[in-house]
Amino acid sequence: MMKRNISYFMAASLLLATPSYSFGDGSERSTNATRIVEYARGYLNTEYNFGGRLTKNNPGLDCLGLLFLAYSKATKTSWLGLSVNPSQLVKSKKLGEPVKGLEGILCKEVDVSRLEEGDVIYLLSRIALNDRSLVKINGVDYWPWHVILYSNKKRNLSLEANPVLGVVELDFDEILKSNEAIFVTRIQ
Repeated sequence: MMKRNISYFMAASLLLATPSYSFGDGSERSTNATRIVEYARGYLNTEYNFGGRLTKNNPGLDCLGLLFLAYSKATKTSWLGLSVNPSQLVKSKKLGEPVKGLEGILCKEVDVSRLEEGDVIYLLSRIALNDRSLVKINGVDYWPWHVILYSNKKRNLSLEANPVLGVVELDFDEILKSNEAIFVTRIQ
């Protein structure tokens, strides 16, 4: 997504739980959000590459690449119209509406029971990036530095393209423990 201090990213990654490769209960579902999760799971174990879109010039996947390609397959629309700037992406509502009560919240205050499979979760930091801040929380600006997909409500898992581990499905509680705040949008 945006340039980030890789050593911070690696340190945070090492705190995360061992990846799970559960493919859910196998039932037939038809919502866009569910299809996006299913397609994103198809990229498990794909190598991470900053700017990756699984093309010759941009091999591997980064966090937005994972989300964009899964979205594109699930909705049968091109991802090329989606902004790589999270503030513009959220404003466009192309990847869902902000979820009331989760549209900028400190991780220690998150009620995970409010999350739904397929929710797009922007991980936030107070470190300014090359984008507008996404939200103010308690008067403090927060910028998105990574994006993940909530993937399994029963097991509380999320999918991400991780610079150290590649595309993995991880325990969302561990994500919350190693981040400051989140902003959630919900795809219909």
